[in-house]
Amino acid sequence: MEKELSNRDAGSSNTTVSHQHSLEHSLSQAEIDFTRVISSQNASSISLTEFMPATKLKGKEDWIPEPTYSENFNNCEISPTMSKEYDLSFPEHLNAYCYEIGNHTEFSSPKNGSTGVLNYYLMDGGSLLPVLALDIKPGDKVLDMCASAGGKSYLALQTLYPDNVICNDISKSRTDRIYSVMKQYLYDLEEKWLEKRKLWISLSDGRAICEGDFDKIIVDVPCTTDRHSLKEPENNIFRPDRIKERLKLPELQTELLVQALRLVKVGGNVVYSTCSLSPIQNDGVVHLALKRIWEETDIEVSVRDLSVALLQTASVYKLADHKCMKYGHLVVPNLQINFGPTYFCKLQRIK
Repeated sequence: MEKELSNRDAGSSNTTVSHQHSLEHSLSQAEIDFTRVISSQNASSISLTEFMPATKLKGKEDWIPEPTYSENFNNCEISPTMSKEYDLSFPEHLNAYCYEIGNHTEFSSPKNGSTGVLNYYLMDGGSLLPVLALDIKPGDKVLDMCASAGGKSYLALQTLYPDNVICNDISKSRTDRIYSVMKQYLYDLEEKWLEKRKLWISLSDGRAICEGDFDKIIVDVPCTTDRHSLKEPENNIFRPDRIKERLKLPELQTELLVQALRLVKVGGNVVYSTCSLSPIQNDGVVHLALKRIWEETDIEVSVRDLSVALLQTASVYKLADHKCMKYGHLVVPNLQINFGPTYFCKLQRIK
């Protein structure tokens, strides 16, 4: 009896192994059935309720590859003015420190000094370059259109150049965070900065700002925040329930940049920046904004090529090959110099 059971078990095991091999072979030969994809274009409500034996229904737009968005990139009618810059000035009162290449020592947490404020501000080194590219001069009026958490605005203030810095963001939680950061680093925040309007914290959708006479504008737009998305897998924009928000990012980014170009003075600078590696969110958005400005306004914009000026930063930053970029510059993280990703593009309004 035991022998018979053993033989039966062995036979069952052989059948299972054979079935597994057959299944693996079938899967390896399987092809995607695109007839089962429901197109978002011209789809009726009936088609969306038809039986689809699948665990998830995924919008087709989320599968569109990046080249599709930019397939006409080089065939556009616009031909923006491109001008080289040969110097990247570093304000004398701005102090920035980092460890040498290959040194992975971490900075300790900042501590309160004798005036009760923290003694230094920790930030990604890549965030410094968009502020330097802005080329702030004494007496400038500066707008940080999407300012939270306030690091770039704080850098602008630390130059001691601007007459006014306006820190704007879209929600109270974000403006509260800006205020908290400034309170931690400016001991006389209320008396010297806020009451005298040297610093102004504004709650508004950047696209709705229609007043102001700004010399310099930084547009550090909402993006996929690649480093944050990598470190925070449970709370980032790649979550399935945020697909629509993610797909609409380039549209939002373009509208913010277009509005900044409308607001800046003739001769003033706008720096567009992200912390993403996405070509769509970077050069793609700049291209779309320039196209809209060319089609909808009489404004003329010059794209400033900083590739020569940035050579002096080679000992601190690793930049993507400029031949791969159409408009801007990209700080690329690596093991030896782990800053970024930070994309930035300098635009100057010339008319």
